[in-house]
Amino acid sequence: MKAQRGYTLIELLIAVTIFAIGVTGVIAMQKVTVAANQHAKELSVATHIAQAWQEQLASDAAAWNHPSPRNAATDIGQTNWLVNVTGNAGVWFRPSYVANLDFGPAFDVLGNVVPNTQIPQAQYCTHIRLSWLYPDTAGNGLVRAEVRVFWVREGMGGTVDGLDVCDPNSDPNAIEGAAERYHFVHLATAIKQATAL
Repeated sequence: MKAQRGYTLIELLIAVTIFAIGVTGVIAMQKVTVAANQHAKELSVATHIAQAWQEQLASDAAAWNHPSPRNAATDIGQTNWLVNVTGNAGVWFRPSYVANLDFGPAFDVLGNVVPNTQIPQAQYCTHIRLSWLYPDTAGNGLVRAEVRVFWVREGMGGTVDGLDVCDPNSDPNAIEGAAERYHFVHLATAIKQATAL
């Protein structure tokens, strides 16, 4: 009688164990890849938001024309956001939502502006810090504009103060010191006065 050929139980268990180890490694790599892709997407959206804010601040300077050779009084008060350099110079603040521009500090997961009435839907928030590089007393003012976009880190249990991510009552200083809870994107630019002749 010929001996039957086939796999023994031990050979089968060894093969299943090797297969399980390989599959576990693939699953672990997949989880890391998914997390990295999600973070890259969030970083891309936040960078886009920060750049959009830089463009809004640059266009805001179009209303800042005086002092000029013909008018000695400053008109920076006619701007939407740059006016804050006079009272909040060097301090992070949450900019106001401007309804006629449909632009403000809060953004959803896709980077769309969220109006003040829908703040709980915001995933990203913006703070601005303005400081003088050159005062506008001579008619050629220059403002340093720093934009900070932040969002809550995955698995960190929410915001530092328990409020919505872009709640107007959140203290910008508390957010500054909570890097373990938030991701940040910082961009800086210089905004020049559009001096009238």
